Amino acid sequence: ALTEQEIVKFAENQGQSSYRAKQIINWIYKKYATSLEEMTDLSKSFRELLNKTAFISSLKLLSRIIGTKDGTQKFLFELEDGETIESVLIPDNDRLTLCISSQVGCAMGCKFCVTGKLGLKRNLKAYEIIDQIISVSKIIAPSVIPLSSLCQRGVRRGSSPSKITNIVFMGMGEPLHNFPEVLEALRRITDILGFSKRRVTLSTVGIAPEIFELAEKAPRINLAISINATTDEIRNKIMPINQKYHLKELLNACRKFPLEP
Repeated sequence: ALTEQEIVKFAENQGQSSYRAKQIINWIYKKYATSLEEMTDLSKSFRELLNKTAFISSLKLLSRIIGTKDGTQKFLFELEDGETIESVLIPDNDRLTLCISSQVGCAMGCKFCVTGKLGLKRNLKAYEIIDQIISVSKIIAPSVIPLSSLCQRGVRRGSSPSKITNIVFMGMGEPLHNFPEVLEALRRITDILGFSKRRVTLSTVGIAPEIFELAEKAPRINLAISINATTDEIRNKIMPINQKYHLKELLNACRKFPLEP
């Protein structure tokens, strides 16, 4: 739950150097440690102290479904409070894209979306967003799916990488409806997990003010807009958000969104 700076402060409050904080961050975000005992380069006494005050969060895998046509994988995870979210891993030649959720349910109510029928149950915390990336990374290591298994099921043999290459916020929920936690998650994805900003995409139904705020405060990631209609009349019917932010206002926000050269 702690930010990178908060982990440093936490370690210092325990009488440790900032270097120890970097070791903890490395174990969580790079080595995917599931327990504090795995952090063997920390002293035993420090690990014992950590065990009294902290733990490493994790998602519980409830199901994993692998598509027989293209090897796409759908993961159903249970959160600490019993709520569930989905993540989807999509292979595409030299890319392996993970589609992640930002909320449990969604308040946008788009007519074509199954998640919208659930309503909004709650926002995800930044660490729950990041845990999807870490959990799937652990599940698919050291290989995504055995090629022999895919070929037996008629999936074309390709050169799909063995680790996640791209991240898209296109799962359950509206990312810009959970702006503070998504913003922190984006920082961790680019700054700590090391994903290139060009390989991270946020998809939104079009909350215009937050698009401006995203451009101002977030890493310079890609932006995708779910349009689904070319007129306000039709879009009002299938996407209620359009009644608040019409296409003209949405397109104006898009035109002003900075793009990398």
